[in-house]
Amino acid sequence: MPHIKKKHMQIVDSSESYEDAIALAAKPLLDDDYITEDYIDQMLESIEKFGTYIVLADEFALPHARPSEAVKKTGMSLLVVKNGVDLKNNDVKLFIVLAAKDSTTHTEVLQSLASFLMEKQNIKDVINAERVDDIETILEKRLK
Repeated sequence: MPHIKKKHMQIVDSSESYEDAIALAAKPLLDDDYITEDYIDQMLESIEKFGTYIVLADEFALPHARPSEAVKKTGMSLLVVKNGVDLKNNDVKLFIVLAAKDSTTHTEVLQSLASFLMEKQNIKDVINAERVDDIETILEKRLK
């Protein structure tokens, strides 16, 4: 399972919209050449087409799209929006962007995240973290 690099984690107070939050969450992957701008567009198009399937738990969303040429290498990034953002009537504070190069990796990452998400306290602890260092510690200890 790809690990979320510290430089791919961000904490902000607020975001204008879920579209802006997803673009911001994906920016470290874009800057590090994991994805192209097209992947951000594909994630947003998927939400328009399929609805809020990316909201996997209270306050948590996993923006992603099908593996495509827009993904150069598999990676993940994380964004905490302290004040939350409305994603089609869901209050979301934690976004983890998944960019998977192939469907096997895509499935493995989803399975790994599922066990992490079953423990609601994990999500709360990440959202309540004050610093990226704290998030990194939580993920290292609890994300298998």
